[in-house]
Amino acid sequence: MRRAVVDLGSNTMRMEVYDEKEGQLQHIVSAKEVVGMIGYMEKGEISEEGILRVVNGLRAFRETAVAVRVERFNCFATAGLRAVKNAEDVVRRVKEQVGIDVDIISGEEEARLDFAGAYIPPEVEKGLVVDMGGGSTEIVRFADGHIDNCISLPYGSLSLYKRFVKKIIPGAGELRKIKEFAEHQLECVDWLKSVGGHVCLIGGTGRAIARLHQDVYGRAGEALQGYMFDAQDIAALMKWVLSHHKVGVRRILRVEPDRIHTILPGMAALARLVGYAGAATVSLSRSGVREGYLKTVMLNDR
Repeated sequence: MRRAVVDLGSNTMRMEVYDEKEGQLQHIVSAKEVVGMIGYMEKGEISEEGILRVVNGLRAFRETAVAVRVERFNCFATAGLRAVKNAEDVVRRVKEQVGIDVDIISGEEEARLDFAGAYIPPEVEKGLVVDMGGGSTEIVRFADGHIDNCISLPYGSLSLYKRFVKKIIPGAGELRKIKEFAEHQLECVDWLKSVGGHVCLIGGTGRAIARLHQDVYGRAGEALQGYMFDAQDIAALMKWVLSHHKVGVRRILRVEPDRIHTILPGMAALARLVGYAGAATVSLSRSGVREGYLKTVMLNDR
């Protein structure tokens, strides 16, 4: 069976198409649309222009899915909609105009689905799975393949940019404020301090950091899935970009142009997180909440 799953996030919409064969997923095609829903927020509601961006983006995804003969189409929303006052209106408009049902999932559910879909290197026994999106950050503490704790924190790379950064590229003072804000949020999580172990990054911010790390550290030939590096490299990479401003900006534009404004705020918050948790190493999982959601749907279909 050919399946499509769409993740409607705060910053981007992504669709992944898979063939399901005997309970296994074989990836077929991807599609991405940068929406930036936070930019369309007015008094806690998404504006009419923002709703149209969502509707038109999902319509294009649906047309792609039809073209590649998708049999089952699922769509869920994360922080981009769950804290929005007119979320029900957005869901209704999508259903009426595109014929798609949008499932708004909770922060805790998103964290659990992240863990279900994540690729964690087999040698890693304990640590954190961290999914930083545009508007929220999901954190799962795990050991021996099981979830110990999970939480969704109300900040992401795009919301941090909107809150703290005045221009396109943040300055050192703005990044310091982001770190302080992130630490204040982390201090409210009693099971996170000095966890140790490993951090597995999921999501667009994590992918952007991994690609920039590959480019700067001369490891561009390595696969992104399971790409591993020292946890302290996140802070070091951020400092390198700031100290080599023009070259650093060019490097970001070369590897992740869509995230030129959000990658450094995301790096600042993640650098504080890995330091607070006492993690030694970091890896990237290209799979995450979408794959976890799809696995849950597949179980319910049986």
